[in-house]
Amino acid sequence: MSKLSEIDLGSALLSTFILVGFIATAFVFVRLTIIGINYVKVNYLKEVGEDKDEEKNTSETKGF
Repeated sequence: MSKLSEIDLGSALLSTFILVGFIATAFVFVRLTIIGINYVKVNYLKEVGEDKDEEKNTSETKGF
């Protein structure tokens, strides 16, 4: 019966490490998603800000 308890212990350790791996993978995907969303927000705000500056410059040059 000692072999059976060793198999149970090994199976429990393997299952634990697999579970930890899945949790770590999910954590990485969540972090990458948050980073991607923030990246898109920053770039979108830059584009909107640049468009506003260009509109101001064109309106100023019309009078010239």
